[in-house]
Amino acid sequence: MARLDIAVDHGQDPETAHSNFERALTAAGSEYGRWITRCEWALDRKSVKLGGSKFEVVVSHDDQKVYAQGVVPWGVKFLEGPIRAFVARALAQKS
Repeated sequence: MARLDIAVDHGQDPETAHSNFERALTAAGSEYGRWITRCEWALDRKSVKLGGSKFEVVVSHDDQKVYAQGVVPWGVKFLEGPIRAFVARALAQKS
């Protein structure tokens, strides 16, 4: 297992970032549902714990960044660059 620790600047006002965060995570859950078997949203919906076979990642955001932190298989760790790019694209898409 490997430690995943990603922080991406979102460059958006807090309301837009929050809206895009929820939209992107909901879409990811639908698109990657066969791998994501657990999805636990925090009450304030500023973070979500995603889990599946051999991984657990908490994805969250604040006024400046989106974070993904957790443990993943080594193969996923090698994809950290593409994951970072995916997060940036997902946040930039208009809802």
